[in-house]
Amino acid sequence: MRAASAPQRQRRTALVTALGAAFAVLLGIIGVTGYVLLTRSHSSQTPGAQPAPAPAVLPAQGAPAPGQTPSPAPTSSATPTSQYFATPSGKICQVTVQQVTCQTCVPGAVITNAYTCTDPAPAVAVDTQGNVDKHPPDMASATGAQQLSGGTYRSSGWTIVTSGGWARFINDTTGHGMAMAAENFDSF
Repeated sequence: MRAASAPQRQRRTALVTALGAAFAVLLGIIGVTGYVLLTRSHSSQTPGAQPAPAPAVLPAQGAPAPGQTPSPAPTSSATPTSQYFATPSGKICQVTVQQVTCQTCVPGAVITNAYTCTDPAPAVAVDTQGNVDKHPPDMASATGAQQLSGGTYRSSGWTIVTSGGWARFINDTTGHGMAMAAENFDSF
């Protein structure tokens, strides 16, 4: 009987070894997957709701009523080099022809027990090609920022759509841009 139990023990040992190796491989796969997911989600500051998709056709605002002639476009000297907007979450965004720059927090707001947002607030910018700059220069004075309160706005070649707490800044030429919410941003 001893001769019969020796092959059985060898099979059992081989089975335990194979199960241990399979378990180690499974843990490795879980670890690598977790790491990849963590690094990919790092572009968003905090988890939150995703921005609402932009409407397929954006309504034109400021179009003349039927039967009226449109007013002439302002001259280049009357066109501002940048315009400021206040998002629904209170962040200030600066829109220029080249890029959109938005605060990543509201100055004076307590972010954690150990951190208060400074003035000028840290910011993030996206250019017309969708390239993100996480350390843009400080924004100039934002006096007279227009409050975004739903709807569609246009400024310096960008369309701004607000919906569900998000403000989406979409470049009219390339379709690239960024979406800002209270504690999150996304570039596209």
